[in-house]
Amino acid sequence: MKRLRVLISSHEFSPDQGSECAVGWNIATRMAEYHDVTVLCADGPALYSNSYRDAVTRYFGRNGAIPGLRVIFVEQPPETLRLARLNRKLMSFTKGVGWQPLYYLGLDHWHRATLRKALELGLHNFDAVHQLTPISFLRPGYLWTTGVPFFWGPLGGMCKVPRVYARSGGINSLIFETLRSVNIDRQLRASRFRDTVRAAKRIWTVSDDERGIVNSLVAGKALPMLDTAPPKAIAGRLRNWDATTPLRLCWSGRHDARKALPLLLQALARLPEPQLVTLDVLGTGNETGSWQELARQLSLSGISWHGNLPYHEALKTMDRADVLVHTSYKEAASMVVLEALGWGMPVICHDACGMALAIEESCGIKIPFVDPKRSIEGFRDAIERLLRNPELVGRLSEGALRRASALSWEAKVKEFAEAYGKFVS
Repeated sequence: MKRLRVLISSHEFSPDQGSECAVGWNIATRMAEYHDVTVLCADGPALYSNSYRDAVTRYFGRNGAIPGLRVIFVEQPPETLRLARLNRKLMSFTKGVGWQPLYYLGLDHWHRATLRKALELGLHNFDAVHQLTPISFLRPGYLWTTGVPFFWGPLGGMCKVPRVYARSGGINSLIFETLRSVNIDRQLRASRFRDTVRAAKRIWTVSDDERGIVNSLVAGKALPMLDTAPPKAIAGRLRNWDATTPLRLCWSGRHDARKALPLLLQALARLPEPQLVTLDVLGTGNETGSWQELARQLSLSGISWHGNLPYHEALKTMDRADVLVHTSYKEAASMVVLEALGWGMPVICHDACGMALAIEESCGIKIPFVDPKRSIEGFRDAIERLLRNPELVGRLSEGALRRASALSWEAKVKEFAEAYGKFVS
């Protein structure tokens, strides 16, 4: 493979954090094995005092520079910082990135600064450019305008939550998801999104539904790829359950409406013999109290509520379980699902979003994503299937270990690297 000069835009980039910071770091650092990589990243998030620059500098100080990798920090522009200060004032009644229009407007200013930096470096010095993070399709940046072969993804955020699920999360969930759906439709019709799709040589999406949206604009342009991978620190093992002890389930995530733990609680209450199952619940959030009250109303006694545990303790708790149940209905590709595969844990989840891509019949059971009633029935039936067929846990565990290997960072980077070579003349 010819060694190319690749420019990567990764707003989030840090060796010390998960989520999109981990996407940027793991892909760019591994890509340096194939190509000469220049990363343009933010010096830190505009909303919080958390320096990517400091984390990267510490890493290189301890471990030395990575051959083939150059990191250039693009400071948050003054306009972005002003918008972030305003957004922080709204954080008491919003969550995540705050009020999204303000966040994405600030991000757009950073993308413009990134384009200026790319022009300053000289476009003739690059064979390919890749818009890597943020994962969301809402702000694709401006590197696609440079004329250098452009690659985008993995990207997500196009999938909408059906109203029947949004309604089950309460009025706030319904209002939020309704407004989000309107914005998704508006952005997908926007000329900027469509022009970016047409300009790209290759696009990767985190779900098949999103791949279909992109390919409806330009046939064959998009391929599926999850945005994350099983952590290297996890050493998986084959799980065998012989039915001499209760089947131990694990659920992990933030306690908010879209994570939908009540679907599992209702499913457990409908089991003919719920005492044959135990459940470890990790995490906390706004819904913790109401979910615990629901469990009491359903007379579910086999639940352990662990709260927020340090990362390594949470992993140990997961490792003691036989199966992960993931009820969320709005994810790109949840890290907890990838962690479970790395442990060799079968996964029960919705056949939706990034989970549909991550989980195959060989490593888990997918529940049709139709409405809450059928979700409850589906989770109940999946658990009953395992209770009736204990040997299935072992077979799915073998499949989970194989699937974890196929979804590794190394596999993603190899696909990116080969795509650059294919499309760059």
